[in-house]
Amino acid sequence: MVNSPEIPLNQYSLKSLELWLKNLGAIPDNDNPSRWILKHSNWEAIINFEQEDLFIIWNCEGQITKRMFSYGINRADVENAIMQGP
Repeated sequence: MVNSPEIPLNQYSLKSLELWLKNLGAIPDNDNPSRWILKHSNWEAIINFEQEDLFIIWNCEGQITKRMFSYGINRADVENAIMQGP
């Protein structure tokens, strides 16, 4: 099943990945179509679709944490990592 969270990110269409981010509550950056912003109660994440990896930058009260996730990782694992925050 193509929409299974156990499938790696690289198996999804861009449209499917955008819908997934919207469902998480992220909003697209109007100036950069590869960047999404997700605001949580005590942190904010910037999600960037890079050429080789998904790059996440969390800001929690001025503390910056950066992580890169291979597109070969399944969607559920990436989602859990994003939502756990920095």
